[in-house]
Amino acid sequence: MQWTGLNELREKYLEFFESKGHLRLPSFSLIPQGDKSLLLINAGMAPLKKYFTGELTPPRKRVTTCQKCIRTPDIERVGITARHGTYFEMLGNFSFGDYFKREAIPWAWEFFTKVLEMPPEKLYISVYLDDDEAYDIWTKEIGVAPDHMVRFGKEDNFWEHGAGPCGP
Repeated sequence: MQWTGLNELREKYLEFFESKGHLRLPSFSLIPQGDKSLLLINAGMAPLKKYFTGELTPPRKRVTTCQKCIRTPDIERVGITARHGTYFEMLGNFSFGDYFKREAIPWAWEFFTKVLEMPPEKLYISVYLDDDEAYDIWTKEIGVAPDHMVRFGKEDNFWEHGAGPCGP
């Protein structure tokens, strides 16, 4: 595994998902357009909510983005922990009814182990507490050892904010 700078990492990710048929979209504005449930864009999928709900038709069934985000609900923790920040970019690959875990999981593994050349033995995978389907894909199809799998519940592995889609 070689050191990868931020700009190179971003480009490798976006190019990888373009090679899987995803349309690269530019980062949307930090100010939500037509979404009164958020003051600022705080996650990569937030600008895409209307595609997930069916309110709008996406430009393609597969999309990849590098979305600028601002998060403030835990602002009092910024600077205290290494994982709390206010401004960041979130890389994402999205499917609007085109694929799900069976495709996304092998792609994630391919990106980390082949493109970034991360050693498989150093990778640990988290799945939602009762997601046996994802667990089985990771362990039985990808070959990740069970001792490299972690199951988390809603507090640690569930995403939600404002109105709209959410989930593990």
